[in-house]
Amino acid sequence: MMQAYCWCNSRYYFVGEYCPINGWSSAASKELVEGVKQLIGRGPEIFLEELRRAGVSEDALRRTVVIEFGVSESAFDAISPEGYVMKGEWKPLRHLNAPCK
Repeated sequence: MMQAYCWCNSRYYFVGEYCPINGWSSAASKELVEGVKQLIGRGPEIFLEELRRAGVSEDALRRTVVIEFGVSESAFDAISPEGYVMKGEWKPLRHLNAPCK
């Protein structure tokens, strides 16, 4: 099972039009939802290239992460990471800039 997540300005990843943690929404999250809707029924895979072909813009794709789960029961609606390891170095969220405007 694959799930497409949008990155909100508070650095949460979520599925849907609105972040369930803080209510944030954008044109990018709405666009991603519409792109995923177009892919449903075509097969289980949601790949970035498929989303691009469905009309999702590059700006929206810059905020998108696709995760494949072993079973649908292990999928989640949102995640709030504390930070990331980038190029071998731990970066707390408060030290990171947004990937796009």
